[in-house]
Formats: sequence, C-alpha cells, structure tokens
Amino acid sequence: MIKRRSLLALTGLDLLTSAVLAACSPKGGRASADATGSQFLDALHVHTPTTLAYAAPMTSFGTYGYLDALVGEVTKDNWASVDVLKSLLLNGETDLAAVPSYVPANLFSKGVDVRLLAIQVWGMQYVIGPVGSAEQGLEALRGKTVGVPMPGNMPDLIFRYLLGQKGWNVDTDLTIQSYTDGQEALGALLTGTVEYCVLPEHPASMSLARAQQQGKSLERTVNLQEVWASVTGGEARFPMAGLAMPTALADRSDLVGAILSELEAAVDDVNAMSEETVDAISSVNEVPADVVKEVIPRLQLQIVSGADAKDELEDFYTRLATLNPDIIGGSLPAGDLYISDPR
Repeated sequence: MIKRRSLLALTGLDLLTSAVLAACSPKGGRASADATGSQFLDALHVHTPTTLAYAAPMTSFGTYGYLDALVGEVTKDNWASVDVLKSLLLNGETDLAAVPSYVPANLFSKGVDVRLLAIQVWGMQYVIGPVGSAEQGLEALRGKTVGVPMPGNMPDLIFRYLLGQKGWNVDTDLTIQSYTDGQEALGALLTGTVEYCVLPEHPASMSLARAQQQGKSLERTVNLQEVWASVTGGEARFPMAGLAMPTALADRSDLVGAILSELEAAVDDVNAMSEETVDAISSVNEVPADVVKEVIPRLQLQIVSGADAKDELEDFYTRLATLNPDIIGGSLPAGDLYISDPR
C-alpha cells in the first residue's frame, strides 16, 4: 500500500543541531522479523520535494514489487524547505529522503548517522529571460537583476560558482535578488519584478507556459548544465541531488538493493514517457501533461549508487567548497558516506 501526505505546512529555521539520527528504524517505521529472520519494515517513509525531478519517479515508486518482501507500505510526504529536510534526518523521521547532494555530506561530517544511497538528478538549472536573450547567453545578465531562489542552497550555489569561474564579480556585474523558493522567484519573474530568473525544472518550464498564457514571451536564456561543461571540461551534468537514508537501514544490503531496483524501474518508466506514465504524473502532481512532457527530458534522471558516483561527487563538493567549505561540513566526507550497490 502507498500513502501520500504533505509537509508543506511545516516551517522552521536553524534546525541543524548536533543531534544524531536514532540508531534504529525511524519513528513509525518499526521493524519485525519474519520466519527467516529478515527484518520486515511495517512502513518505508519517503520524503521528497515537490519538483517533478522527484515527484515524477515517486508517482510509481513502490509499485514494481521489489519491496514487497521487505516493506509493508510506502508512505510519501513532501518536505517544504531544506531546514525541514535536515530536521527529518536529524530526528530519525524518514527512511529515504530526496536531498541536495551536499546535505548528506554536511550532516555526515557533523557526526549524523546518514548515508548517501544514490544520485538521481544530474542537473536541471536554467536562467529564464526575455525572448532574444539566449543569443547573448550569460552576457545578457550583465547589469541586470536576476532572481535566484533558495539563497545558500543548490540553485544559488551553482549560479554563483559558475559566474565566478567565468570571471564575473557577483557583487558588481549584476544584482542577485534572493527568493525563498522557486515559486516565489517565478512569481517575481512573471510580474516583471525581475527580468531574469534562475529556476530548476519544473518551475522553469512552468514559467514559459504561464508567461505565454499572460501574453509574455520568455525563453531559456542560459542552460547552466552547458555552462558547467564549459567550466569543468566535462559533461553537461553535475550530481545535483540524490537520496539519503539512515545508517541503520543503509547497513541492510537486502533493503538497499530492493530500493535501488525500485528506483531504477521508476526512473526508467519516467524517461520512457509513455502516455500512461505522463498522465499519471500529471494527475498526481497537478501539472499539465504537456508541461510534464516538456520537463522530463530536461530532468536528467539516472540512478547511480553513491559509491559509483563518488568521484563526481568529490569533484562537485570540492568546487562548491570554494564558495564556502561549511557547505560540506568543512572538508570532504569520508568514504563511508557513499553506499555501494549490493546487487
């Protein structure tokens, strides 16, 4: 059975404390042993943000049968902010949480019993601006005010890092206007408060659709994944976000393998974009089907275990740490952070 609830009403600041995760299954997810001695979870509590990068695969997560022998039900909640996410991890209230990739590194370095299961999202950040601005690329932003959501978090960090690597002074070459979340930034763009805005998917695609409805013309001015490739000399992708779980569950190879298989099946279905899958995602997440089709190819969804993604993650962490080492807890985390694929 799958249950879905919402944490959108939760708020809170400065929730990162020295507390650690409980050294057992999270609250509400009590485990019992079956006849073979295997641990059976009454429930697997999953927490994700509302962006389609996670909402899309989670629409069908838990339906493929890989978890049936190990889990009674899968419950799905949304976290409303990174502070709420950190609280869930610190208080042992989640079994599997979608996370910006630097969050488990930060918490692990502070002694929290959390592990990085896999990377799922490989970059989906864009600058949205007026039609015609794409021809100039980044230069279109010079001297302009750019809305950026989630100060100090992933959209802000990536944007500032790339500008710095391109030789920009973020204090004088443009004005960064910070917004709490993507929806607030999107609202500022559509009302004309800012002319440009950094947005992840699916808010980036929603901005284009809503602007068209209002008779406005916007486009993707900059693909930040392509800028990343030009800066690093690598691929047009980066390990943006993944899934974390408490150590007590990460030590169970049977459960880890089952979750990875379930995630891969869900991501494969999303990437295949069958009409049935698109309609289900549209219905559950209240996003128009045409927007879902537009968004999916840009989500860059691929399940790569934490251990297999380690090299790319360490490169990513090292680059982000040039902005602020505290982002990853002061130094690169030990290898124990990264969960290996046991299958």
